[in-house]
Amino acid sequence: MRAVAIVNDHARRAGGRAARQLEAALPGRVRRTRSLAEARDVLHAEIAGGLDLVVFGGGDGTVVMGLQLLAEACRGAGRPPPAIGVLRLGSGNAIADAAGASADPAADLARLVRGEGLWRPLPLLDVLGVRAPFVGAGVDAQLLEDQAATSRAVDRVPGARRLVGAGARYALSVALRSLPRFAAGKRPRATVTNLGAPAIEMARGGPTGRVVAPGEVLWTGACTLAAGATIPFFGFGLRMFTFAETRADRFQLRCADTGLLEMLRVAPAAFRGEYFSERVRDFLCDRVEIAFDRETAIEAGGELLGRERRIELALGEPITLARLNSSV
Repeated sequence: MRAVAIVNDHARRAGGRAARQLEAALPGRVRRTRSLAEARDVLHAEIAGGLDLVVFGGGDGTVVMGLQLLAEACRGAGRPPPAIGVLRLGSGNAIADAAGASADPAADLARLVRGEGLWRPLPLLDVLGVRAPFVGAGVDAQLLEDQAATSRAVDRVPGARRLVGAGARYALSVALRSLPRFAAGKRPRATVTNLGAPAIEMARGGPTGRVVAPGEVLWTGACTLAAGATIPFFGFGLRMFTFAETRADRFQLRCADTGLLEMLRVAPAAFRGEYFSERVRDFLCDRVEIAFDRETAIEAGGELLGRERRIELALGEPITLARLNSSV
């Protein structure tokens, strides 16, 4: 099998012993990159030579940005896209969860290059020119904004860059920025309109019987969350999208105006994929518009895309994902 591993050298678990183990699992074919420019150069060179499998090592952001660069390289070389594998090396690992990646990246890499697992199509969402398996506006994007701001503040303190790791930065951002901002701030108001095929409303037991025609409003409210996904996971093990894999021609849209106390109370159920509420609405859609009453942070696969007042989410072309756990 013609395979290459593209490893983000900045990923939380990419260095030291892990790096040596990865190299042993795929000798001479592990490419460590420290920037998008380096990753672009590597992918263009590798795709030109022909590949069956690209394995991305990092968090969700590494995979999402890698997919954009891979599509660019395949178009430039006139080659079909290879299958995708994912190694659990980052902080946010929703895509790794969907791929059944374990806590042993080197063992997973060895299995992937032997052709193990199930290679199955995974639809992606198109938003603002980016393809990702989940896209969100609301508390998820706010957390990313706050984490970035906290990291910049930490890096301005002499010596702190080395002493304060990713986990500590995340905890600081939640405690000092996200919780106070969510508790005291006014949430943007969102209106979600169906632009595609009839949308199917879902509830705990399955379809509710409500079908929303093209051009009709699906949901409107104070936006705690307005997010779409083609995988069940939403980072940090959260099974936020119970219905994401119900139909290959639909993604799950989840809209919520949940308050802070309910968010904290239902966290255990959210990790189990059992969070349902009167303040949450779920739909199966293929294309929607989300309009906000002011500019709002948008994230795709753990990558901030900036602030927008209007976005479209549409079901896009699938990738072939190598899943190491068939039960996922």
